[in-house]
Amino acid sequence: MATTNEEKKTYDELQNDNKSQDFQNTNGTNGSDNNRQIPVINLDDEVEDDGQCSWGALKPDCAQKFNNAPGFLFFACVFAITQGMTVNGIIYVVTTTIEKRFDLPSVKSGFISSCYDVAVMVVIVFVTYFGENGHKPRWIGLGALIFAAGSLLFTTPHYLTPFYEFESVDYETCDRSGNRTNECDVEKESYSKYYAIFIVAQLLHGVGASPLYTLGVTYIDDNVPQKMTAFYLGILNASSLLGPAIGYLLGGVFLSLYTDVRVDSSMLGIDSTSPLWVGAWWLGLLLSCMLALIIALPFLGFPKYLPGHKELAKTRVSEAHCGSKFQVRAGFGNSLRDFPMAVLQLLKNVPFMFINLSAITEWFLLAGFAVFAPKFVESQFNLSTSWAAILVGLIIIPASIGGAVAGGWFVKHFKLRFKGMIKFCLASLFVSFLCISAFLISCPDVDFAGVTVAYGNISIDITDEDVNLDYPCNYNCSCSSQFNPVCGTDNIMYFTPCHAGCSQSQEVDGDKLYSDCTCINGTSEAMLGKCSTDCPYQAIFLGLLFVLMFTTILAVVPSQTATLRCVPHSQRSFGLGLQSLLWRAFGSVPGPVIFGAVIDKTCILWENACGSEGACWLYSNKMFARYSLYIGLVVKVCSLVFLTLALVTYKPPPESPTSEKKEWSSTSTTSDPVTCVNYKENTGTKL
Repeated sequence: MATTNEEKKTYDELQNDNKSQDFQNTNGTNGSDNNRQIPVINLDDEVEDDGQCSWGALKPDCAQKFNNAPGFLFFACVFAITQGMTVNGIIYVVTTTIEKRFDLPSVKSGFISSCYDVAVMVVIVFVTYFGENGHKPRWIGLGALIFAAGSLLFTTPHYLTPFYEFESVDYETCDRSGNRTNECDVEKESYSKYYAIFIVAQLLHGVGASPLYTLGVTYIDDNVPQKMTAFYLGILNASSLLGPAIGYLLGGVFLSLYTDVRVDSSMLGIDSTSPLWVGAWWLGLLLSCMLALIIALPFLGFPKYLPGHKELAKTRVSEAHCGSKFQVRAGFGNSLRDFPMAVLQLLKNVPFMFINLSAITEWFLLAGFAVFAPKFVESQFNLSTSWAAILVGLIIIPASIGGAVAGGWFVKHFKLRFKGMIKFCLASLFVSFLCISAFLISCPDVDFAGVTVAYGNISIDITDEDVNLDYPCNYNCSCSSQFNPVCGTDNIMYFTPCHAGCSQSQEVDGDKLYSDCTCINGTSEAMLGKCSTDCPYQAIFLGLLFVLMFTTILAVVPSQTATLRCVPHSQRSFGLGLQSLLWRAFGSVPGPVIFGAVIDKTCILWENACGSEGACWLYSNKMFARYSLYIGLVVKVCSLVFLTLALVTYKPPPESPTSEKKEWSSTSTTSDPVTCVNYKENTGTKL
């Protein structure tokens, strides 16, 4: 396609022209064709740099080996792993330890995690709007530096507080002497004043990570063939999902070390299995800080466009939805005056908005399952918290990584266009809809003295209103309110050895055995831990959960690529930013809260610590499964409906992908030269 002299202007010339004339905005202006012409940055001239990796005048030859799309993808994956490892891995793992060390209630510790999403929601739209025409790798590099600052700040409460001190009070067994100290009367210094530091640190994490999954995605799209975009994004998404797995592993390792590393933990009299233990929660954040600092350096050196981007741009085919017209002023970034119109144009893009609605529903479900799936498995199959988390991790992580990579491969292999991607997403989510049937599985509730069965009589069931852990056999035992279950020889579970009336304890082959238990009939003994239950559906549930997660994540990369294709080229980053804002604000942030509120309705035993209600210790398995099923079915149906509407409302541009290819500049300030608007051939002048 030929280009006009006006289109041959260089970036600097266009900047100079801006000083002497006003460019047409989306509302249109009167004037000659020259005044109304949309400025296009020439593909044949370098815009800001010479396309080499450089840090000022420093341009080492070794760095040029990474000056390509695979090189950028490698560093983007390292940053994605670092982000996922920190925000969705280490911080989740150390949350309970932070609660203990700094006297934070669960509601406050939960808000610490949410602050990451809050920060992303606040800045993501502006980062993507102004970063679209900016130097994307430098935006990402600056984000990495901010992320490193957040990780470093997160560790500072460790250095600002004195050595951790603990006082052991043995409340395990029954003591009717009356000499036991009331656990509610124990006073200790509070360090909750450091709560604000954790909040600010998480906000910095959110600000620092926001450019990666928006500007980074469009930078990849600019510098690889269109058919390869989805495959690259699949690898990037898989890396972000690998991060939490690494974070959980490292978090567990660091928590096995005592928080004050200069103290000889062997002299403390406790080990990592003790509820009084506080591990080195801060070490993982230091590692994250160092990784983010290291990864910032290559991003700051990448050029604005990789070598060969001009040739790729000439083969680019527009698939933007009909009516998605938007023009921006030339120069660095977009004008703030255009911001409202840019938002309006995206909101009027019907297929784009329906994809956003499906993203909201899917992330609502994913966020809820990520938080409560381990709790569901723990409750249904009566497993320990740690083993339930490991099982779910072994299922979800491989399924998610495999789904992300496979989704990108399918789009690349079958060369799917917009409609093909949406149809693929519909097929994938329909399979995941069928797998929601996994929540039809429910196991019988464990026999729990005073909760599901009466003390000493397993044949008597107890209603929720009649739950009572106190019984004549454990009166005046001064029992703790901390859940520490034991399984009696009668195969009934008791809240603590004290609640079973046990007065003696001893170690037998590495297990803790309690004896002289006045609440247990027959051989009055109990073993520390939960009673085992016979539920044969565990393997079936975990298999269905794997397929459910695989098919759900399988649709993520195709839907993300479809988002890039249905919006104008100049609004890709902004579109992803607006999408991220919406699914976080209405999906991943409220999802766990609403899930939690619904699931709390199934609780039959609440913690009662010093008169205040705490965590739920026992759920009704049947109700837990039913509520999870209802939520899953409703959300999946909504996702399928929204994607179907995105498919039927999409109107391809007049130049369909099967017709002659047009030359689109990845640096052009026109949004979509052919989208349902007649343009004078070879000029870019609207008729």
